[in-house]
Amino acid sequence: MNNKEVLLKHISVELKINTDGLHGLSHFARVEKLGHYLAASNGADLEVISLFAYTHDLGRVDDNEDIDHGIRSAEIVTNLYNQNLLSISDEQYKQLIYACYYHSLESAHSDDITIQTCWDADRLDLWRDGTEPLPCFLHTDKAKNRETIIFARNLFVDFSF
Repeated sequence: MNNKEVLLKHISVELKINTDGLHGLSHFARVEKLGHYLAASNGADLEVISLFAYTHDLGRVDDNEDIDHGIRSAEIVTNLYNQNLLSISDEQYKQLIYACYYHSLESAHSDDITIQTCWDADRLDLWRDGTEPLPCFLHTDKAKNRETIIFARNLFVDFSF
């Protein structure tokens, strides 16, 4: 079983919110697609991006305000990793944990292009709740590009899971 299959199996167990909600399966799939789109121009790690897409909100207990969901999501990833259910290197694990743990904090910082790409992919999907992503909250040059922000909007409008 590959990493994504493992995660899809665990989503039904770990996700405490509606899988069709703001932070459900469609959001996960769009974050993955947006992350891969960004990575095509910056060389970020596609495996970490895919894992982030399907884990960053697993710790949510509320589809709205849930300040600690990144911390809980990182704990879920750690449990999966410690059970040898994720086939990733130690470096990929560290990137994934950091990206999950800090993804919802505006003050978070990383110089790692893979982590930045994960965060940008998530923020570019703000269209799902009617919010246009602002370049000042994005990290990578590609994500800040107006064409990318419009691509993300169109992805949301056209996307079906």
